[in-house]
Amino acid sequence: MRIGKNQNFTAGEYKLMIVDDDAGLIDSITAFLKRNGYEICGFTDPLEGLEKLKSEKFDILILDYFMSPIKGDDFVSKLRVFDSELYVILLTGHQDLAPPFATIKAFDIQAYCEKSHRLDQLLLLIESGIKSIGQRRRITNFRDGLNNILSVLPEMYQFKPLEEIIENVLIHIEDLTGSTDILALIDMFGDEERILCKGTGRYKNLSEVITESFEPDFIDAINQVKTTSTALWTNDGVIFPIFNVDDFYEGVIYIEGELEDEYKNILEIFIVHVNALIHNAYLHEKLAHAYSSLKSSFVETIEALRLAVDAKDVYTRGHSERVSQYSVLIGKKIGLYKDALENLRIGGLFHDIGKIGIGDDILLKNTKLTKEEYAEIKEHPGKGALILSAVSAFENIKHIVESHHESIDGKGYPNGLKGEEIPLEARIICVADAYDAMTFDRQYRRRFTQSAAIDQLIEGSGTQFDKDIVDCFISLIDENSTDINAIFKFE
Repeated sequence: MRIGKNQNFTAGEYKLMIVDDDAGLIDSITAFLKRNGYEICGFTDPLEGLEKLKSEKFDILILDYFMSPIKGDDFVSKLRVFDSELYVILLTGHQDLAPPFATIKAFDIQAYCEKSHRLDQLLLLIESGIKSIGQRRRITNFRDGLNNILSVLPEMYQFKPLEEIIENVLIHIEDLTGSTDILALIDMFGDEERILCKGTGRYKNLSEVITESFEPDFIDAINQVKTTSTALWTNDGVIFPIFNVDDFYEGVIYIEGELEDEYKNILEIFIVHVNALIHNAYLHEKLAHAYSSLKSSFVETIEALRLAVDAKDVYTRGHSERVSQYSVLIGKKIGLYKDALENLRIGGLFHDIGKIGIGDDILLKNTKLTKEEYAEIKEHPGKGALILSAVSAFENIKHIVESHHESIDGKGYPNGLKGEEIPLEARIICVADAYDAMTFDRQYRRRFTQSAAIDQLIEGSGTQFDKDIVDCFISLIDENSTDINAIFKFE
């Protein structure tokens, strides 16, 4: 699809060829058609004309039926092998010598006429042919335009920032229309004080909208489009309104240049999708903002609960932060990617959040727990997962929290998972949690030395703990050749 004036055809825009073994007739027809504004070349040798058609594009072929070394029907037969669309007018010396109708139909010959000194009939056939060619081109352009739109829609409907969406829209409009000067003015989330300005061609370097930059007539036209909610077609181009599904004005797109009528529908179809794209971007931004606020509020709530757990017991204060940092260190050591490391960080911080539901009489008990009390302690991973499940953002975290007391041999809790049934992040936190619990004082015992804690981890490898993770953690300690707690400046 290309920009062009909506007008009747101009003869000079079309290329004609005549092939006839009568040189005098070629000269007569060529002179006549050139006087009428046509570009035309002639060949007395049909084979030469055929080769020319292979290398150069023509719109109409005027062809003699009786020629040597090949006749007109043989010529067209060879032509259709590589060009199925060339408009062919067949010349005959006499009506009785016209080719059979079956031949005309088989080779898609569009017209024929008798040779005559009067060339008015031939001119009428050429003009009729040009109208047919123009109509076929419009249909082809419309089809190609629709196909172009359909081909880019999947990529366009991917969630992207509004500025990137508008930039892609301008690229596709440029491809659809051939216009090099396109301007988009989009209100940023309905805020007329913040208008996104993007353009191509002479509008490309506009970084912001300054009213004085535009002619008064152009500003009036934009206001008219905003008021009427309909596209405005002018001699200079077209202004499309951008509205959302609730008919709330969001901006305009201006395409400079005169468009042929048949191309207008293509643009109107495309702009319908542009409206949907921009509206989706607005909704996505608003939802993302709302979701971010909700997640932030919930994280603050969970953090407050976690601190409340820490406040219950001076012996466990700072435990979650240390477990989180140990876990991230292990994750980096084994090559986990950013998302998994973030899951480890948050999972480590919140792994004991379920203890908020355990009574102080059990949490702070400095003697051996009864069977019933221990059973209640074992509920904290499940309770923690339930707390985190209130927000979908923690979908990947809740399973980590729920499984951080599972054991490789299947004898852990709460679900008796074993081996790789346990999430990798939970296996990591399990090691970090056990090490930190052993190396800090508790109300019912004194802390283990680092070497004693390492011995316990090694002893539990393959049963309680994942051996590979224990080995990785011990290698971290060995690499630093000191108390790992000192590395983090833990007190």
